[in-house]
Amino acid sequence: MTDRIRLIACEVFVRELSAAVALSPNQVDIEWLPKGLHDKGGKAMAAAIQERIDAVDATRYDRISLAYALCNNGLVGLQARALPITAYRAHDCIACFLGSRERYDTEFAKTPGTYWQSPGWIERGGEGFFTASGQAEPAADDPTWQRLLKKYGADNARFLWDELQAQVKHYERLAYIDTGVGPANHFAGVAEKRASEKGLRFEKLTGDAAWIRALIDGPLSGDRFLNIPPGQQVVATYDGSIAGARPVTPAV
Repeated sequence: MTDRIRLIACEVFVRELSAAVALSPNQVDIEWLPKGLHDKGGKAMAAAIQERIDAVDATRYDRISLAYALCNNGLVGLQARALPITAYRAHDCIACFLGSRERYDTEFAKTPGTYWQSPGWIERGGEGFFTASGQAEPAADDPTWQRLLKKYGADNARFLWDELQAQVKHYERLAYIDTGVGPANHFAGVAEKRASEKGLRFEKLTGDAAWIRALIDGPLSGDRFLNIPPGQQVVATYDGSIAGARPVTPAV
């Protein structure tokens, strides 16, 4: 018996999940959301995803799959209505590309100052870090500064500018994760060029897309996936489980 799945996904997963859907016995309808949604902050991100969840026709599907990790609390507060929802039980998507939280922890312990790249991050992740100049004060005609101003306004633009400049000083390694999809040599070449331009050590790592694919075909085990039954909402946890689900509190 096959499942009818509504997949709401961050576009950084586009190649890995497209390949999984093409081979899946399940019926999967995909809605891609822009990677830039993360830049709006956790509450705005959760509100945008909730809007897409609420638009799903519950009579057409058996479950909703979210190709998202907790992502700076961007899932906190999300509510499952008539259909159960499943998402990755991870802090961010990098662990998913590597295949496990344990492998991410190992890589982080080895080199905390790592800037991560994957096929989706190269195609969809934007150029913010790579256009950061390292200057504390933005020049009025700096193209990155102008883009931030236009998109986010003066106060938010300045916050993002400071974050970008701090990143330039923080990172020492650029790691490209080869997940086995797309023109790997091309993506690795782009990543290596970016590393050279920023003076970072380049490393190519073999990824593992099995966890990514399991969002479609299972098993949806609780150690790797956050499963939210209808009538419950996502909460952040601080016991190592990253996130959990609890009954929705009725509005007073």
